[in-house]
Amino acid sequence: MSNILSLSKNGFIFTMEAALSLLMLALMIAALPQPNSFSLKELVVTQQANDLLRVWSAKSTTEVEMIADTNKLLNGNAELWVNENKLLNGLMRKNSIATEGILLDEWLAEKKVKIVVYYD
Repeated sequence: MSNILSLSKNGFIFTMEAALSLLMLALMIAALPQPNSFSLKELVVTQQANDLLRVWSAKSTTEVEMIADTNKLLNGNAELWVNENKLLNGLMRKNSIATEGILLDEWLAEKKVKIVVYYD
């Protein structure tokens, strides 16, 4: 009977050591530097710029309308280029995303449009 008790006692001590080892390993892994928190801001900004290009491609849009739409949707945080001519200056920020597209009018004349969006 004493052999059974000593075996269970030894087993319990081993289990405590294993639990402490696993706890130490978990603490060491948790102490590693974590990447910055994931944000969907980049996805939202890209989607807004792509939405502008889609709307402009669906209807014939003038450059004045493009400037107004860009200011309205992106709050002045974007640059707008049409055929390599800069139409709108944006406020420089920490990050930027560029979206390009080619728009065709009813006479199949193409406009190369580039939107650069700045965000924090």
